[in-house]
Amino acid sequence: MTRLPTGTSTVVFDVGNTLHHLDHAYIAATISRHSHAVTATQVARAEYLAKAAIDAQFRARAAGLDADRRLSYFEIILRELHVAAAAVEPIVAALHEEDRRDSLWRVMQPHTPQVVTELRRRGFTLAVVSNADGRVEAALTARGLAEHFKVIVDSYHVGVEKPDARIFAIALEACDALPSEAVYVGDIYEIDVRGARNAGLTPVLLDPLGGYGKVDCARIEALTELLDLLPPACTSVGFTR
Repeated sequence: MTRLPTGTSTVVFDVGNTLHHLDHAYIAATISRHSHAVTATQVARAEYLAKAAIDAQFRARAAGLDADRRLSYFEIILRELHVAAAAVEPIVAALHEEDRRDSLWRVMQPHTPQVVTELRRRGFTLAVVSNADGRVEAALTARGLAEHFKVIVDSYHVGVEKPDARIFAIALEACDALPSEAVYVGDIYEIDVRGARNAGLTPVLLDPLGGYGKVDCARIEALTELLDLLPPACTSVGFTR
């Protein structure tokens, strides 16, 4: 089992597909109404290919190459599910409309509240850094998680997004933590792992289906595994929001 630094005092989380997950069932139902029938499991697997496409785009950018025209996250999922071209536009429009009404990243695993509660009980300071649209804090509040975090950094409000090191620095300053004392938990390698590492944090990749295979960082399939990787911290939380 990968060991995390013994001096870790702060755990920073991504939100989308880490604390809150994409509503695969809703997407499957929407696709099935407009095209052929698909299951939530098939959508979940197709989403891994969307992550792979994002990774490739960021690697191309880092290499100074011209990236292909960017497809939306939803378009990539539909492509991998072999949705007919004529059905893509109405499905994407329906998904974006629902996402504006109520973020489609709205499914929380049953164990998530217990994990964040236990990490705080063990003395860790918790924070959030998310590339989002300004609704992260409200979404975390609605699901009873916001009170656990000393700071919630939403890229929409701070004007910088992952993998830029500056967004991680904003969270660390609020937590009064050094990068070497913090771990970052996220689900996309080029954005979350590389971004956190470049900012000096220790990355942890959340990879529920094992799609990434062997990677050069700590990898977990569920947030509960953090409790095995992180013994009680040497500092106490003692903050109020």
